[in-house]
Order: sequence, then structure tokens, then C-alpha cells
Amino acid sequence: MIAETTARLILVAGLSVLGSATALHAQGSAQEGPWDFVEFEVKSWGAPMSSWRILPNGGGSWTEAVREDGQLPNVPAAQAWHEIEPEVSNYTELETILERLPDPAPDSQDCENFMTDAAYGTLRMTRGATTTEIAWNSGCLDEDYVAFMGILKEADEHMQELGKAAPVSRVEPAASR
Repeated sequence: MIAETTARLILVAGLSVLGSATALHAQGSAQEGPWDFVEFEVKSWGAPMSSWRILPNGGGSWTEAVREDGQLPNVPAAQAWHEIEPEVSNYTELETILERLPDPAPDSQDCENFMTDAAYGTLRMTRGATTTEIAWNSGCLDEDYVAFMGILKEADEHMQELGKAAPVSRVEPAASR
């Protein structure tokens, strides 16, 4: 009787461990979808240039800096918001692009060939209570980093195309410094 109870406890514990491992495997790495929310921002000299966010239903928004003629890029500008209508293919195309990101992402702080004053920003991918942030800086000209930036640029161009096709829903005035 004791041996049978012990065997059952071992079986239950083993199934529990197996279930946990399966759940972790199903979750995947931080750079595999589906994510609950994906967000991207581009800055230059501390000023927002553009940003976008998207949900798995393909709906989201794209924001662009609207500068007056002659306004310097390091001065905050008004932000025009374009609301992107939900279309699942918007998200799945983005997911396909981002799945090619290296894991782990290269770090621009480890760059050997660096140019200052280039655009920089952050890619954020959220799943549940976990947000993976990947900071990037386009000033890194190392070969592996340029390839990484190529993937981010492709993702940004995809969202920019969707955003530009959507009407402006609102314009927020420039933030004061």
C-alpha cells in the first residue's frame, strides 16, 4: 500500500514537471510570437520621430513627428496619430519579420564601428506580465548589427506603410522640454 501510494505520488509529480516543461516550451523565447502587444519607437537627439504599436488582431497606431519648415530635429514636434484598422495579416506579417531577430539581440554598446548622432530607439514585445525590451542604435555599423538593424527597418517600414495609409485621428502638440 505504501509502495503504491509512493508510486502514484512520483507519477503525479512527474506529470506536473512534464506539464510545466510543456507550458514553458509552448511559451517560446521572448522573440517568438504571438505577443499580446508590440511597440516600437524611433528617436533622434532625444526627440520622438515616429512610433507604432500593434495588437494580434492587427489593429494599432502609427505616430509621426510633424515638423514646421525649418524646425530642427532635436526640438520636440507635434505628433500625428494614424489609427490602423484591425486586420490580422498586419500582425502576422510583422510577426514573420520579427521572428528573424537574433536571440539574444546584439548590443550597440559592444559596437566597434560606431557613428554618433544616429537614430535610436526601443522595440518592446509584451506577453502577459513580461515585456522584452530591445534597445537599438542605428549608429552601430558592425556587420552583425547592420543585419539586425535591417530586420528592425523592415518591421518599421511595414508598420509605416500601414500607418501612412490610415487617416490622422488626432494631432498632439509638441511636448515642452
